[in-house]
Amino acid sequence: MKKIFLVDASSILFRAFYAIRNLSTSEGKKTNAIFGTIKMAEKILRDYSPSYIAFVFDLPEPTFRHKEYADYKANREETPQDLQEQIAPSKEILENMGIPILELKGYEADDIIATIAEKAKKSDFEVVIVTADKDLFQLVDNNVKIIHTKKEDALLDREGVKEFFGVYPENVTDVLALWGDPIDNIKGVPGIGEKGAKELVSKFGSLEKIFDNIDRIEKKSYRESLKENMESAILSKKLATIQRDVPMEIDLEKLKLKERNEENLKKLFEKYEFFSLLNSEDVKKEPSFTLRALDEKILDSLSKEKFVGFAESKDKIFLSDGKEVFFVDKSAPFLKKIFSLPLCLSNSKETLKEFDDIDANFSKWNDLSIACYLLDPENPKSMEMAIQKRLHFVIGKDPSSIAFQHCLLTPFIIEDLEKMEMSNLYKEIELPLVLILAKMEKKGILVDRGYFENLSKDFDKKIKEIEDKIFEIVNVRFNLSSPKQVGEILFSKLHLPSTRKTAKTKSFSTETDALEDIYDAHPVIPLLLEHRTLNKLKSTYIDALPNFINEKTSRVHTTFNQTATATGRLSSKDPNLQNIPVKGEYGLLIRRGFISSQGMSFVSADYSQIELRILAHLSKDETLSRAFRENLDIHSLLASQIFGVSQENVTEDMRRKAKAVNYSIIYGKGVFGLSRDLRIARSEASLFLEKFFVTFPSVQAYLEKVKKEAVENEEVRTILGRRRFFKGIKKVGKQIQESLLRQAVNAVIQGSAADLIKKAMIEVDKNLPEGSYLVLQIHDELIVETKNEKVEEVKVVLKSCMENAISLDVPITVSASSGTRWDDL
Repeated sequence: MKKIFLVDASSILFRAFYAIRNLSTSEGKKTNAIFGTIKMAEKILRDYSPSYIAFVFDLPEPTFRHKEYADYKANREETPQDLQEQIAPSKEILENMGIPILELKGYEADDIIATIAEKAKKSDFEVVIVTADKDLFQLVDNNVKIIHTKKEDALLDREGVKEFFGVYPENVTDVLALWGDPIDNIKGVPGIGEKGAKELVSKFGSLEKIFDNIDRIEKKSYRESLKENMESAILSKKLATIQRDVPMEIDLEKLKLKERNEENLKKLFEKYEFFSLLNSEDVKKEPSFTLRALDEKILDSLSKEKFVGFAESKDKIFLSDGKEVFFVDKSAPFLKKIFSLPLCLSNSKETLKEFDDIDANFSKWNDLSIACYLLDPENPKSMEMAIQKRLHFVIGKDPSSIAFQHCLLTPFIIEDLEKMEMSNLYKEIELPLVLILAKMEKKGILVDRGYFENLSKDFDKKIKEIEDKIFEIVNVRFNLSSPKQVGEILFSKLHLPSTRKTAKTKSFSTETDALEDIYDAHPVIPLLLEHRTLNKLKSTYIDALPNFINEKTSRVHTTFNQTATATGRLSSKDPNLQNIPVKGEYGLLIRRGFISSQGMSFVSADYSQIELRILAHLSKDETLSRAFRENLDIHSLLASQIFGVSQENVTEDMRRKAKAVNYSIIYGKGVFGLSRDLRIARSEASLFLEKFFVTFPSVQAYLEKVKKEAVENEEVRTILGRRRFFKGIKKVGKQIQESLLRQAVNAVIQGSAADLIKKAMIEVDKNLPEGSYLVLQIHDELIVETKNEKVEEVKVVLKSCMENAISLDVPITVSASSGTRWDDL
């Protein structure tokens, strides 16, 4: 029997757009939806080798369903511009792959697919439908099967649909009639939902039989809603039913898979930078190389090379000069010579930690993961993309191929860094920092296991106390971890206002942000938020931290990541120590569990208001700069302007609000973010921001300058030359562009602060006295563990190195403290 594949292309395109992140050309054009659609086409062709196939698209024009129901799809947001722009290229590539494209004004892709399926069945075809949607399940029968993107490797027949969706194909429209579809604005029957719809259909059979047996339905709310919404249910079923007789001429022979136009495909894949899809010989295959054992003679010749590719397996090291690859056991006697070579590798920090007993000549190395990150900081696969773009072949996964690729890629990346004026940032900041982070990770920090075990019990008691208070206030016990039950208590029982609904169910949201919006509406809200905070701190830190303690060292050895944030800030994981609350009772309780070794102390040094000082330097605002030169309290200064009082009469609450305003400027929070942080009206937040710009007038001009440069150049730079790219910022909608512009401001200020502390870490590491070790970097704070008798000396080193790391137009000040536990600092 002949087989035809009918692909619901619009649903595939839409799903790919949201499923694949951070895929665009070097010019900033989004290509994620194109790539996902083409990959699906390649998979179908590869796995099933169909002779007949069609990709069927929706058109933007209204359909016959809009005539039936004017509000059809009224809730659906406008298709994002970035997605709209990918539809035509997708069709062009598919056509050049030999795949027919179908679409018809006034009808949806589902209707066209159903009509073709009916004709194909009559012509003795087996039909396979490929979709990311649930509506097409209704077409499955003995001759029609379906591949759903959530179950790509399975051909679903009638039983498969029943297992996957819960009902047989003939009852799919009955379920949709009750459940509704918020995306298409098909109302269904309110209050029944997916689970209830499937239960009713499974029990009674069809929508009509449900209404015939309405008095037998046990749940009162279902009975009442069905009686009140009978017309809605009938209309919903009609709208959900796919039309199988679209008036279109269909010649199945025209749906035969045609010959690929390889020449055009090559040009298109190069245009959209889909290097992994190119299948010409020079792209698809990695250039051949010989693989042989390394000896000292070869090692001597490698020492004369400018770049030597490096990779490793569990027990071997691989080196490459770009022509050959050499391997040697990790137990070889000449490892020191190997690590004195100009090695090109990725994730060099792990190599340094593994071979920390060898004095490596790290100054000659190149770390491609860091270099590629600098060139494309928001792409987690920046190095893979660089290999495909620069070397034009598919990436090999074995260590011999990796060493070979590292050697070939390095000259291109070094050249790109020079062109982008980031060579100094790479060589003088990022590379030296690798060695320091390796030492910090190796050293780790001591953790008091017993303290955390006791703290966990204390938190359990506190959580229980809060739960009891909540239950007492609302006079009913419920599951605090259930959004549904929390929502019922807040919005049905207590009748509290709601500021937002969930995207999926359209029920009132109980997420933290939504509860923050109604913080003062009822005494139970602060308790719910505190309950969540305590539970999160307990699970994330108090209970989790002891699991990271190394049994040999009794220390936790966090992993610092240099390439995880677009701003250049370091992050950490396993455990994440960056996000432990800086201040407040709970944050201090957690920090108390980190202790210095016997005879040792912690010394902490923290930049004072460094982002605001950087803003003063960059904006040249005289009032802001003078405040720092004269060592005034910047938050009290702004508070006096906002509230119209002298600085002497500024209260703690006034200062707190002014501080929030100052930092909202740096972090680009705007009126909405500030109003939520301070729990004030947006009009009041807007007034506060206006007062800021009146007080510091040059800041506003500077911020507008940054935003203008971000749009014109599609990038911004930090003081030390780090770049943050905003490709395509000119083409996006106003709302998205405003968000990107806030990120641009933040990238300059926070990125400059990140560069500053990295430079300071390098200077601190050079000048610390013997027996002193950097152990943590938390945003603007450095922590050193040192011998007790060296505490004061280390304070001097930290203050000097941090305050003089770079020169600003305003003073940089650092405060230092010491103690035997982290919370002492």
